[in-house]
Amino acid sequence: MVQIDVPIAWGIGSLFADAASTQLASGRAEYHYRALLKNNIYQIFFFSWIPVYFVLNYFGWETTHMWWHEDSAAAYPYFVPILIVVFFAAANGGFLLGSWLVRRGRLGLNRAIYLGILAYSAIWIFGQLNRTPRLGTYADFVAGRAPWFYTDSTFVFMLVFTIVVWLVGMVVFVLQLRAEGKHLDIVTTQQTVAK
Repeated sequence: MVQIDVPIAWGIGSLFADAASTQLASGRAEYHYRALLKNNIYQIFFFSWIPVYFVLNYFGWETTHMWWHEDSAAAYPYFVPILIVVFFAAANGGFLLGSWLVRRGRLGLNRAIYLGILAYSAIWIFGQLNRTPRLGTYADFVAGRAPWFYTDSTFVFMLVFTIVVWLVGMVVFVLQLRAEGKHLDIVTTQQTVAK
């Protein structure tokens, strides 16, 4: 889970910079900080809690046991705090790099970054179908008997629920940022015409 959530946090920050490209291209600090604030609000309320929930409740999901061999995150007392710090560093790093690229007219490169992260995530998930759709302990994974995710109804409900929260929130924030950019275009055009 962590292996894709942290890069996806970076990609979403980059996507938000794209959505706010009109505002960011203006070079005005208030637009930059407003978009950065929206990125952080989204990450706090619509995304960051999702990997924490799954790490705490389904530590063996996806490919966690490739590196960590205990059955619970509780066995690694620094895991969750480090995850949260790294997650937000990635989310803000993606936005800051995206913003920097947008201001330099490199919107295509910024898009390549978040689309590349999407491709990497899909390859990670679908390239390891012997691991990614399975839940279980380290012993289950080693023995090859880790159960499929759909055998746990709570997991399935939370997976669907969190995907809906994550996607709906992302779409709403992207549309808001784009709408603010359109408003900025209208105001700039009106000011130009008035001169």
